[in-house]
Amino acid sequence: MRARFFRWLLRRWENNTPGIVRRVQLQILMDLTARAFRLPGKRLWTRPWRDGLREYAEYTRAHCAEADNQRLYKMSYAMGKRLRCVTGFTDADDLRRLVFWLYQGIGIAMGGELPGAVTVSGCFFSDYYAPQVCAMMSHMDSGIVGGVMGGGRLVFTERITESGRRCLARLQSEVEYEGQ
Repeated sequence: MRARFFRWLLRRWENNTPGIVRRVQLQILMDLTARAFRLPGKRLWTRPWRDGLREYAEYTRAHCAEADNQRLYKMSYAMGKRLRCVTGFTDADDLRRLVFWLYQGIGIAMGGELPGAVTVSGCFFSDYYAPQVCAMMSHMDSGIVGGVMGGGRLVFTERITESGRRCLARLQSEVEYEGQ
């Protein structure tokens, strides 16, 4: 029943998510990031969406140097796992659509297959992040996607911030990741 409701919401909002939902999504991400950074966060949900995205980008850029990549991954993984549980999704297609919808809500155009390879064709944050900041924040992406999908880590092989035309990544199992 719960999965059916969230499936309906995804279909309804997939290409036209209400602004308040995107702003709340961004606020949840800010709160998660601030906890992972062990710093106070900012109130973003009352701001226009693009202004909130810009403030989030500036916040993460300013504080990312002190961040612990394992803490970012673990906390993000737990959030992704909670999202999977709340939606009741178990089907890989539903989970993939959820991930792509989540990223669309923060200005990231993601496509491809999960599990498997994904491509980011556009990213709001690429105008704000230096390659080091992008690489650090990728631990958060890895955790969220891994948690939603039920395991693994998102491993990037190309990034827009490193002069790429796109970002390329693959969701790898923990065994594959540890073997690298």
